[in-house]
Amino acid sequence: MENLHDHRQVYAKDTLLEQNAKENPMEQFRNWYLEAEENPAIAEANAMSVSTIEADGCPRTRMVLLKSFDWEGFVFYTNYDSRKGKAIAENSAVCLHFFWPGLERQVIIKAHLEKIAENLSDGY
Repeated sequence: MENLHDHRQVYAKDTLLEQNAKENPMEQFRNWYLEAEENPAIAEANAMSVSTIEADGCPRTRMVLLKSFDWEGFVFYTNYDSRKGKAIAENSAVCLHFFWPGLERQVIIKAHLEKIAENLSDGY
């Protein structure tokens, strides 16, 4: 087995202090997302992992693309008949995770998903 102990990068670009964080977490996310979008080292700032709970109780994580966000929440699309769509229908509790290595920053969001309006989904 290969020893990976020495394969650690030191992350020291920035710190998040509570007194410097925005009171509204969506405002904080917006600011960080815009920074990530402008950073040339980050190819897809809207790439995020989505973790769902499968019918057997085990988590399953996959990558998706964030399509929009506003003060009410985050939007991504999935096929309702896919494994992910079925897992969400069974248990709407998910975890979203953004990792922006160029900024040495990550955002973790615990949420309950709901379908957007049918006309918006069909338009996609």
